[in-house]
Amino acid sequence: MAYELCLATAAGQVPTGPDWIHEVKHDGYRMLVIRENERVRLLSRNGTDWTKRYPWIAEAALKNRQKRFVIDGEAVILGVDGVSDSRPQA
Repeated sequence: MAYELCLATAAGQVPTGPDWIHEVKHDGYRMLVIRENERVRLLSRNGTDWTKRYPWIAEAALKNRQKRFVIDGEAVILGVDGVSDSRPQA
C-alpha cells in the first residue's frame, strides 16, 4: 500500500500546541479514505478494501470539493446512546 496509517498511542494527557491534532479513540476500524477524482476507496491497515461495507463514507468523500485527497481515520457507528459500534451495517 502506498500510504501508512497512523497508529494510536496511549498518553496520560491530550497534547497541546499548534503542531498537534488528535482524535477520540472509539472502538472502530482504522481506515484510509482515498479519493482520486471520481474513485473513492476505503482501505484497512492491511489493505483490505472496505468501500462496499461503508458506502456512506464513500458517498460523503465524493461530495467534498477536493478531487484528490487521503484521510486517515477511524470508521465507527455511534448508537443512540453515543457508544461506538464498529459492525458494518448490512
